[in-house]
Amino acid sequence: YVQIGMNESLLAGGIWRPEPKSLRSIRDAIDYDGAELIKIINKASFKKTFGSLYVDEKLKGAPKGFTKEHPYIDLMRHKSFAVVHPLTKDQVLSNDFKEIVIDVYKEMLPFRRYLNQALTV
Repeated sequence: YVQIGMNESLLAGGIWRPEPKSLRSIRDAIDYDGAELIKIINKASFKKTFGSLYVDEKLKGAPKGFTKEHPYIDLMRHKSFAVVHPLTKDQVLSNDFKEIVIDVYKEMLPFRRYLNQALTV
């Protein structure tokens, strides 16, 4: 997702408020191999580019079918799985804008692949 605006510009990706079936698939993937997602989002370059997952809404308790003691419960509480990279006006107007977008997308790719795999299993 690319947003260019007068007050805010950003690059984002992931899945925003997925339907219940898709959300369950993502949570099942985290249950099965949450360590891989943790590895992706804790990578230094990922954190530098995106900070952390964009938090829209989270469950207060555990999702249905999972215990609050689950090792990846914090991830499972998310209702969206997305990342955002803010852009400055100078970046948007620079001659290197295309390269900036490509670099951010490359950093996002393992995250997107994880989600795509979760949704196709």
